[in-house]
This record gives sequence, C-alpha cells and structure tokens, in this order.
Amino acid sequence: MRLVKTHGSLNEIFAMDATPPAWPTDAALREFVRRVCDRDAWTGGSDGIYLYDASAPDTRAWFFNPDGSAAEFCGNGMRGLGRLILDQRGTDAEVVASGGRDYTVRRAPSTPEGVRQVLLELPAVRFAAPPPAPFGGFTAVTVPNPHVVAVVAEYSEPDLIEAGKRADEVFPDGANVSFLLPLDAGTTTSTSAPPTSSASAAPEVFVRTFERGAGLTPSCGSGVVASRAAYSRVTGLDPGQRLVVRNAGGVAAASIRVRDGAWLPVLEGNATIVYEAEAGLDGRQAGPVEYAAGENAAYATLDAENTAHLKSVGVTTAHP
Repeated sequence: MRLVKTHGSLNEIFAMDATPPAWPTDAALREFVRRVCDRDAWTGGSDGIYLYDASAPDTRAWFFNPDGSAAEFCGNGMRGLGRLILDQRGTDAEVVASGGRDYTVRRAPSTPEGVRQVLLELPAVRFAAPPPAPFGGFTAVTVPNPHVVAVVAEYSEPDLIEAGKRADEVFPDGANVSFLLPLDAGTTTSTSAPPTSSASAAPEVFVRTFERGAGLTPSCGSGVVASRAAYSRVTGLDPGQRLVVRNAGGVAAASIRVRDGAWLPVLEGNATIVYEAEAGLDGRQAGPVEYAAGENAAYATLDAENTAHLKSVGVTTAHP
C-alpha cells in the first residue's frame, strides 16, 4: 500500500489509502501505526497517520496518534491529506470527513520558493468551562479535539512539557496543551509568512503545543486554531483578523469567520510531501522510498528563515 509522508510546519503525518477494516483486528491496526510512526523505524517515523477512503465524492478519513490511539482530527495532517486529494482529483476544493465532522480543503497560492499551500476550513470551535488547577488561567477550546491554551508573557519549553504531562492526570480524555506568546506586530514582514495575504498587516504570535499521544511536536494545526480562538477570547482581538502564527517548525495563519454566533476557523499553511513509499499491513517496507527532493529543499529555505526570525525575537525552542 502507498504510504505518503507529508508535513505541515514540520509536523510529519502519514497518509495511506486504506480503511481500518483492512487490518484483521484493532490490535493489529494499532501495532501497524506504532511501527510505521516509530522514529527509529525504516520510515523515519511521524507524529501520526491518516487512513483514508477517497472512493466516494467526499473522502472519509481516520486519524491515529503515533502510540496507536485514535483521535478526532489533526489539522496539519488534514492539510497534507487534503493536498493529496486535490492533486489526485485535479480540483480546487474537497471535503474530507474525519471524526464525525466535515473539513473543506482549498488550494492556495504557493510561495515564491515553490512551497505548496492549502487553506483548511474547520467546523465551529467550542469553548468549555475554565479548566481546574493547575490549569487555572488557561482557555479550554474544543476543535473538536480538546485543547487548553495559555497566553504567556514569556515562553518556557520545560514548563510547557511539564504542563503537557500533567494534562493526562487532570482531563479524563487528555488534552493538547498550548502556550501562546504574543510577538511584536511590527516584526511580521518575514518572507516565511504564508503568501495568501499581506503579512505586514497581520499581528503575530508564537505557539507551541504538547499533544496528547504524541508529546512535543514542531507544530500542531489544531493547536494553531485553538490558540487563535483563545487569543481573541482573552484579548478581544477581532476574530476575523488574520493572525500569523509561528511554530518551532514553520509559519501558518488563522482567522475565524463568525456566523450566527458560531466561530468557524480558517487555517492557512504549507502541505509538503516528504516522500512516497510502499508498506505492508505489518508496517514493514514493501517497496522503494521516493523523496520529493524539490519540495523538501524549498521548505528548508522557509524553515531556516523562520528559525532565524524566532531567534531574533528572543524565542528559544527546538525541534524534538
């Protein structure tokens, strides 16, 4: 079966044209996921995998964390999967169902370096009751996966990791934990910002997320969306304002359309193919690995620009 590694802001997610019943048991499926996502495996690992079925007009998809657990949704993974479906069908927009909800993926202009971009429209976010200690002051947002977001004056990666580990103790279903650091709006002119609108007019923040079932990753698409919503909730920023969101692994942008009181997020960012390969149902290599050298080189340029920019504004972080 064809296994495609994609990434959104270096959050690497596999996509495979297969459905869960292809495996004889749930245990066999979970073992497959753990094996292909293992960072020491022949695949180089990933932060999760989307299985999908594109045989019907609307694609169906199922997301799994690298530990084999199922999740409702992955924003960066949906960007990569959506790009694959757009290319496969030669269309400008596609609907993908995941976790009982529909997501619309649209083509967006590529960067001058040739980095492919997509625009992802998500269902309405929901704000939950303020979370208990030690997450007092965090904003709880469902995207539909659960997030808690703190707007911070200084970014501390050790504190984020500690909070992420505590989330499993506090929330029955776990939660993704994000720290959001506002950045100087006057520093948003970097060419690494998504090209779909004027970066110089957009405020800018840094976000990093500790994901349930995955840990600290270079970026988290649903974390970007949850943080965008929380930022408006906390600061009063117009939800429709485009916000540039920098991660450790890249740059995205998010805005929120308000309709009849519902907050509907729109996420912009890269959808890059790393390689294509063949894998068996046991997770073992079944064919050659073919890297997308041009795409990887183009993104490396943007990644270097983003890393330099974060350093220039005093953000200390690292890819895990």
